[in-house]
Amino acid sequence: MMRLTRLFTALAASALLIGLAGCGSDSNSATETPEIPTFSSPTLAGAEFTSAELADKTTVLWFWAPWCSVCFAEAPEISAAASELNGEAEIIGVGALGPVDDMNQFVADTELGQLRHISDEKAAVWAKFGVAAQPAFAFISADGSVQIVPGSLNAEQIVEKARAFS
Repeated sequence: MMRLTRLFTALAASALLIGLAGCGSDSNSATETPEIPTFSSPTLAGAEFTSAELADKTTVLWFWAPWCSVCFAEAPEISAAASELNGEAEIIGVGALGPVDDMNQFVADTELGQLRHISDEKAAVWAKFGVAAQPAFAFISADGSVQIVPGSLNAEQIVEKARAFS
């Protein structure tokens, strides 16, 4: 019984450390998914957002958390990429793992109010895309194919990848 308790404690500690390491993960190993997952979620502005809105256009989903310092530091890159992609692709934030008030404060503090942001408090949309840690990106082509890239990207990388998906 003592051995089982130690094993459980070690596994729990490992899971906690892996989870805490998520903010700022920089593995950048992309994974492909065959199609856009089906979901519905509110935006921070209070509108309903559905996955159907992603059809027939190039979109970049940026997965962030309101307490993530790496996400906060990445915000100017997101803004620059959105400006450069103006009309070619839309960048949509997917905030999760925090209360809506904190998400709204993050958007205000990072001056990213020009983007639409999905409120994904319980990370259900994240799970649909297989995202386990932030920051991460989902590049979605007009034909519906999806590529997930975990970790941070700079504006140039975001624009290059989005244009490749056009």
